[in-house]
Amino acid sequence: MAAGGRLAAKLELLHHPDLSQSLAAFQSMLELRVGHAHVITSGRAKDLFTVSRLLAFCAVSSHGDLRYAKSIFTVVERPTASMHNSMIRGFSRSAEPAEGARLYPRMLRLGISPDKFTFPFLIRCCSLLSSVELGRAIHCHVVKFGFDSDVFVANNGIAMYSSCGDMSSARRLFDLCAYAADVVLNSGSIDLARWFFDRMPSKNLVSWNAMIAGYARGRRTAEARHLFDVMPDRNAASWGALISGYAQSGLCKEALAIFKEMVGAGARPNEPGLVSAVSACAQLRALEEGEWVHRCIEEYGIEPNVTLWTALVDMYGKCGDISRALATFDAMPYRNIYSWNAIIAGLAMNGHGRQTLILFWKMLMLGQPPNAISFLGVLAACSHTGLVDEGQKLFELMTRGCGIRPLPEHYGCMVDLLGRAGLIEEAQALVEGMPFEPHAGLLGALAGACKLHGDDKLGEQLGKKLIEMEPNHGGRYALLSNIYAAARRWDDVVTVRNLLKERGVMKIAGSSMVDRQ
Repeated sequence: MAAGGRLAAKLELLHHPDLSQSLAAFQSMLELRVGHAHVITSGRAKDLFTVSRLLAFCAVSSHGDLRYAKSIFTVVERPTASMHNSMIRGFSRSAEPAEGARLYPRMLRLGISPDKFTFPFLIRCCSLLSSVELGRAIHCHVVKFGFDSDVFVANNGIAMYSSCGDMSSARRLFDLCAYAADVVLNSGSIDLARWFFDRMPSKNLVSWNAMIAGYARGRRTAEARHLFDVMPDRNAASWGALISGYAQSGLCKEALAIFKEMVGAGARPNEPGLVSAVSACAQLRALEEGEWVHRCIEEYGIEPNVTLWTALVDMYGKCGDISRALATFDAMPYRNIYSWNAIIAGLAMNGHGRQTLILFWKMLMLGQPPNAISFLGVLAACSHTGLVDEGQKLFELMTRGCGIRPLPEHYGCMVDLLGRAGLIEEAQALVEGMPFEPHAGLLGALAGACKLHGDDKLGEQLGKKLIEMEPNHGGRYALLSNIYAAARRWDDVVTVRNLLKERGVMKIAGSSMVDRQ
């Protein structure tokens, strides 16, 4: 399909009656900007429905940009209720909930009546602001406009009062709206949510699944499993919530076992469950299980979205099958920054330094801005492959060209890169110029480089400092002992070993920060 045809198809999908379908029209802000430009140049910028859908994508979609949404919103002469709702919803999920709350009086001044989609997100803004006074005022308007029996409005009201510490109001509202409150809310406390759940006169699948997900997010997997076992009915979301909870709690073997149990029960997995199962395989470095989950996706005829595609790329990379990782990445119909980071990290950890750099530059040429994780991957690749010049240029590009502030991990990669190349003075200068105190892993990388290249004076200083920082870490003693041994300072070797025994520290193999990534 030609570019014009693809754009026309995206704009057609943008007008889908179902907003959730409309939000799938674009896969990135770059695509949306192209579509927005076409809308302007074709004279459709005054079509409020089209503009409202563009605005909704920017404010609501996970691929959106709230700042861009604000720029669209501010130039509309008379924004509709739908536009206000999209902006309030976007602010309710951002670090600027006060901006969402301020939009409500503007709606009223313009003579725009709120609807049932306005209040849930407006009340959520009050929750994020911890403003029970504002929340009560909004609740009065809820009653005034007749939305007090709406399930989502009522439940957000319960959550708001709970998060603001007004439990008496939360319980009164629950008692008044119990007939409608069939969704368990994230009220800031899973135990409080359970109190509401146990008192519900009737519970549907949404209620059960919300409680299971709440326990799972809180890493209370045993309670999540108990609820799952006693619930009268289950669906894909029930299984997915349980699998995700176990995987996110680090119980990856258990998560995979539940996924296999689900498949054995004939249940069709949903996208969160599949992503969690694939991620569990990645954490376990279980390639065979990962391939089996991938086959399940194909056998069920599930079309992966970008999140699932990315999870598969990450899994193959971490399991060492870089050819499958590349093939999966190449097969993706669209990619985001997480997809690029997954393949870059996979290539880097499997020793493909040059190929990592090629893919990184390709990402830039295709217009995908890198983030801190992108640079961590390519710097690690440079470190493991000894590409000193390339690593130094990338570090400069990150700090000066992209304005990304280096994290300790970035400095660790650079110290490891310079140290392995024997550029001890440059590595030391980099450490001394950091805007924060170096941690033990970074100093360990520099001390290891000193041992490798025979700088026993600096190595001794660093080794002693590492022991001071981590007196119970046996690897620190071993590192200093090895530095002395490389310099044939046998008396000092004996002294360190005796100190190790006196302190009763267990001797373990040392590792640098970069090695642990």
